[in-house]
Amino acid sequence: MSAPKKIHNSRTQKQLIIDWPTGEQHILCHGQLRAACRCAGCRRREFNGQILLLSGDLHILQITAMPQGLQLLFSDGHNRGIFPWQYLFELGKTNDESKQIERIS
Repeated sequence: MSAPKKIHNSRTQKQLIIDWPTGEQHILCHGQLRAACRCAGCRRREFNGQILLLSGDLHILQITAMPQGLQLLFSDGHNRGIFPWQYLFELGKTNDESKQIERIS
């Protein structure tokens, strides 16, 4: 997956809006992204059965674009791990499919 055409961080709505070269737009909530972190520390926590409790005020403070994806700095201080472009695209696709299922139900 190649890099997006545009990335917008809406701090007020706590959403990351990504426009992909395919013409698709994905909207990812900051809390969803924090919970989806795949860094070693987060994977270890998940493996040990620990539950991540997120503040309702959690938001992204800083975005660093890298060739392979994004590094996100969250308001809880977490900044480990890189979200590869393909992973972000898949997270957005999953969101879209979930919304379609909700509309059908």
